[in-house]
Amino acid sequence: MADTDTILAALAELDQRLGARLAAIEARVSGLPLIGEAITVLQREVRLIRAAINDMARTNITAGEVEAMHTDIDRALSEIRDLAARLATLEQRSE
Repeated sequence: MADTDTILAALAELDQRLGARLAAIEARVSGLPLIGEAITVLQREVRLIRAAINDMARTNITAGEVEAMHTDIDRALSEIRDLAARLATLEQRSE
C-alpha cells in the first residue's frame, strides 16, 4: 500500500509540474501571432520607405531628408531584427 501511495504522490507531483510547464509554453506560443503581425507591419514600412526613396531619387532632395530616411530605415530594420530574434527564441523554447 505504501508503494502505491508513493507512486500516486509522485504522479500527482509530475502532473503539477507538467501542467505548469505547459501553461508557460502556451503563454509563449500565444504571443507568436502578435510578434508575427508586428514583423509584417515593419516589413510593410520598409517597403513603403523603399518606394519613397525611389520616388525621391527622381527629384532633388536635401541632406536632411536623406538623413531622416536613413534614421527611419535603421529603426525599422532594427525592430525587424529584434522581433525576428524574439520569435526565434520563442519558437526554440516551445519545442
